[in-house]
Amino acid sequence: MVESNSMEAKQKLIEKPVPLSGIRQQRASSWREDCDQREGPKPEPEIEEHRIDVIVEISDRVKNWIGSVGNAKERTPSQNPWPSIPKVPDQILRGTTPSDFKKFYEPRVISFGPYHHGKPHLQSMEKIKPLCAKEFLAASHQSIEDVYKKIESNIEAVRKCYDTNAMNEYDDETLAWMMLLDGCFILQFILFKGNIQVLREHQICFVQVDLFLLENQLPFGVLQLIFEGARVITMKDRIKEFINIGMSDGTSASEMPLEKPAHLLDLLRSAFLGSSRGGDKKMISKQQEQKAANNNNNTHHCWRMMKEFLSFQCLFQMIRRLFGLSQDNNNQWKTFRHIRELKAAGIRFQPSRTSFLTDISFKSHFFYAYLKLPFLIIDDSTKPKFLNLVAYEMCPDAPKDYTVSSFLCFLDDLIDHPDDVKELRSKKILYNSLGSDQEVARIFNEITDGLVNLDVYEDVKDDIQKHYDKIVNTWIAQALHDHFSSPWTFMAFIAAVFIIVVAVVQTYYTIADN
Repeated sequence: MVESNSMEAKQKLIEKPVPLSGIRQQRASSWREDCDQREGPKPEPEIEEHRIDVIVEISDRVKNWIGSVGNAKERTPSQNPWPSIPKVPDQILRGTTPSDFKKFYEPRVISFGPYHHGKPHLQSMEKIKPLCAKEFLAASHQSIEDVYKKIESNIEAVRKCYDTNAMNEYDDETLAWMMLLDGCFILQFILFKGNIQVLREHQICFVQVDLFLLENQLPFGVLQLIFEGARVITMKDRIKEFINIGMSDGTSASEMPLEKPAHLLDLLRSAFLGSSRGGDKKMISKQQEQKAANNNNNTHHCWRMMKEFLSFQCLFQMIRRLFGLSQDNNNQWKTFRHIRELKAAGIRFQPSRTSFLTDISFKSHFFYAYLKLPFLIIDDSTKPKFLNLVAYEMCPDAPKDYTVSSFLCFLDDLIDHPDDVKELRSKKILYNSLGSDQEVARIFNEITDGLVNLDVYEDVKDDIQKHYDKIVNTWIAQALHDHFSSPWTFMAFIAAVFIIVVAVVQTYYTIADN
């Protein structure tokens, strides 16, 4: 009964007529949709936004910042006739403890210039400077008044050489007097090669180190003002001889350039690099590069023809790997680590003809090669000298070649263990006055810690890598070391060869008789 009633209700709903107004509304809505599709979307009505304009006033401080950007210019070299003497750059001092700074960058017994002037532990040497000035001016037949006037007339040039903050506490007269006393002491010390009666032996050694600290330099122009009036003494030759004391190859002092150095540290750098021969070295380097490029091109051309001829690619690749022709070494990472590895690859070490740091050469033969390195004395002054030379090369007004830094990085690549130092000592390349080979290896590792290697010696490293990549060189070098490292093994080899030859000859005649 319930189901019949529900069925009747559904039929009534289905049969219920739709009102006419509803049909009209449906038609009107469908017509509007068709019009909208033909006309496209209508733009939405703009909504008025209420904005609040905020007025920001620029302060004088920001105006100064904006003005500094507008007035920014590229850094140009200083117009001062004398090069600047900066402090040790901050990037060098990062990670350096105060004790290390005092040990390697701060003078121990005497100050030159304004940076460390007046420090308590340096006051005892200030009493000696007037006596040295008196003796030098007397030996050079000069009047102290005339020398002082020349320095004071150039006092503005002196001021521009140093950091501005260090100059604020010195007036012109004080600064000129400081330059006179410091300059006369330096020239007197150089004139007598440190043999000053009032100085004890340990003080002389410390002064020799203090003379080559970056923050302890006088403008070389000041020294010229003092010694240019000398009537008897030829100070230029004496300065060259003094700088040349550390050069152990017997290089003549006349070969050392003395053309407008910035200071004594810059002159020491020129002595290490041998700048007078820089042009010849560049010419030789270009010739070697051209020769190496031609040989490399010819070798690759021959192997390319052989590759087309051979059908066994595996054999070809193995031969190329044996003789180090598997790839272009110019874009290859350097895989050799130290002298022991190079020695195992058949590379022998010899001292260069001079002690110039630029006198590095490499010659490769069939299964052995020679790497020539400059002779170097390692003593207590080596580390502070090289650290200050590296700091000087990092300064804005220093030479742009970074040769000393690159040499130290190259030597650090070779020296990793006391045995590496021992090998260089045995070949008369290093003279170790410290007594410990471990100490020498540690010195070079510490000097180059955090130092950027600009690879001035990239060509030499490429040639070493090419020779090192030839596996056959390592095999032959290992065989020679194992079997011919002593005269007894060599004699045994000769005896064995002789026995084999006799046996072959005897066998031949026996067969011939039969």
